[in-house]
Amino acid sequence: MRLDPTAVLHAALHECSLFKGVLISATLVDRVKGQPSIILDGTGGYRVVRHRADRADFTINTYHRTLSEAAELAFTLREHLLEDLPGSVASGGLILDVLEVSSPFFLPDKSSGEYRYAADVALYLTEASH
Repeated sequence: MRLDPTAVLHAALHECSLFKGVLISATLVDRVKGQPSIILDGTGGYRVVRHRADRADFTINTYHRTLSEAAELAFTLREHLLEDLPGSVASGGLILDVLEVSSPFFLPDKSSGEYRYAADVALYLTEASH
């Protein structure tokens, strides 16, 4: 399997109307301080089934202007990941399941001083059928 899990997750979130106006990226490059953002930080993973399925691990950071807005974005994202994403197709990948490794927790960004929540998830995926 040659899918880029970050591209699959990015596409799946980018297509969701819940996150309209939110920057979804795998990097902080070109991000403006205070901009509502979902940053996808791939942290590894492994092959689950030879030639068939992978597990991709992510730390996901959500940023917003206020503490309550950052929390709302983080927990909206959590619900979407766990309830809506399994079974969906994006960027050539079928998302089989999403496992919560750690639920969103407040983690202020020490370098920018912004409100941030962090969470860890595992994404199980395979190539979508043609």
